[in-house]
Amino acid sequence: YSISLPLIRKKKGMLRMKIKSYILVILFSLSFAACEKEDNNGPKTDNDVNLWIERIMRENYLWYSELPEKNTLNFDAEPKAFLLSLLSDKDGKDLPEGHHYYSTLEKAVATKSIFNDRDSYGFDFATSNLKSGNNIYKIAVVLYVLKDSPAEEAGLKRGDWILGVNGAEGTIQNYDILRSGGSVSLQLARYDEDREVIIPTREIALGASCVVEDTPFLKDSVYTIGNSCIGYLMYNHFTIGPDGRDDMSYNLYLQQLFEKFKSRNVNEFVLDLRYNGGGDVRCAQLLASLLAPESVLGDTFCKLEYNDKNESKNNVIPLLKTSEVRSGNLNLKRLFVLTGSNTASSSELVINSLKPYLGNNVRLIGVQTFGKTVGMSVYDESEKYGWIFSPVTFRSYNKEGKADYADGFSPDIRINEFNWNLVSFGETNEPLLAEAIYEITGRSSLKSVRSVSKPVPLDISYSPQQSIRNNMVLYIE
Repeated sequence: YSISLPLIRKKKGMLRMKIKSYILVILFSLSFAACEKEDNNGPKTDNDVNLWIERIMRENYLWYSELPEKNTLNFDAEPKAFLLSLLSDKDGKDLPEGHHYYSTLEKAVATKSIFNDRDSYGFDFATSNLKSGNNIYKIAVVLYVLKDSPAEEAGLKRGDWILGVNGAEGTIQNYDILRSGGSVSLQLARYDEDREVIIPTREIALGASCVVEDTPFLKDSVYTIGNSCIGYLMYNHFTIGPDGRDDMSYNLYLQQLFEKFKSRNVNEFVLDLRYNGGGDVRCAQLLASLLAPESVLGDTFCKLEYNDKNESKNNVIPLLKTSEVRSGNLNLKRLFVLTGSNTASSSELVINSLKPYLGNNVRLIGVQTFGKTVGMSVYDESEKYGWIFSPVTFRSYNKEGKADYADGFSPDIRINEFNWNLVSFGETNEPLLAEAIYEITGRSSLKSVRSVSKPVPLDISYSPQQSIRNNMVLYIE
């Protein structure tokens, strides 16, 4: 339900870790191809690219048996259109705005980093139709604001309602202006429940987009309530580092963060993945290893299964060993996970992989997750072809061989955050976190989340430009 504005990450130090496979989940942002490099070494015709695509698909595509006969294909088509003519309906999902395919073909960019340098306003939002009097408006609801961004400088906050951009109110087309990167004005509003109308409140000036660090770590906290010491982490994407697949600095920070949790005697944990559509499975492997019971470290994290032409590639990725997670493992007996409809892929992989070890003590609070159990292999021959190709090539399973979440994981406690006023992450009156604290301690700053009067429910919908970070891919070395 969200539109992820293009974001930039700064370089940090590196940490190297061993793993059999490099598996990533990619965010295809609104301006994924905005930083394309000059294709000086690429082929002169689309035919060369399409022959390369077709050859890879015949051998590696999970549903290769459904590919059209070669003599029916138009090899002179534009490459993305050509790929579309090959894809199975099993590849991806039907979303409100149309079918979303997992397999992707993208122009090569200037660096090998999955998250390449882009400018950003530094905030993310969801959209909703809302009736005001006799009119229906399209509003944007701010989900979060990144530090040191134009949005933060302008005073934009999580939970703000944006009624219009540059003076034009209530139509989704106006929000396309936010893709331009230029300075804009935002008309903010609130809802008057008594009169059932939207009331404009103030206008803010949003400076031009600039370099903003898109850290995965939006909030971490520790709460001591009675005998419970509760750790909380709002982890927004599984990115191993800001500078490509060999930069491990975010994983290093994740490990250090859990060492701090352990030093404070955290014995319960709330993992906030409500907007996390996935990322590098090395992050997922590390995160699961930090959360799992210490006795199972080194056991199976997940299993990968390829098509019948590539059974030799089937493998098992383990949980890290005690020596690899150092002093960060919390040795948990249960885990509370906050979920949303964009909780996908590597987020679901962590949930699924911990179930054999924690069972029903993996408790989900929120709404149904996205549901994605397949992944892609990345074929990067950009120097020759000018494209990076990522077709679906494998399925993932947990230790017990299960992946029963093609339709998403159902929450144990269903709470739609958009039925509430959105407050800052980590605040104990934030509805999803408050419910987790209530489940752990029997206490809550809301007393009981279910008993508090609610503001107007928002009918959050996907936007035609929405982007889901939910493509798990394996690099071909």
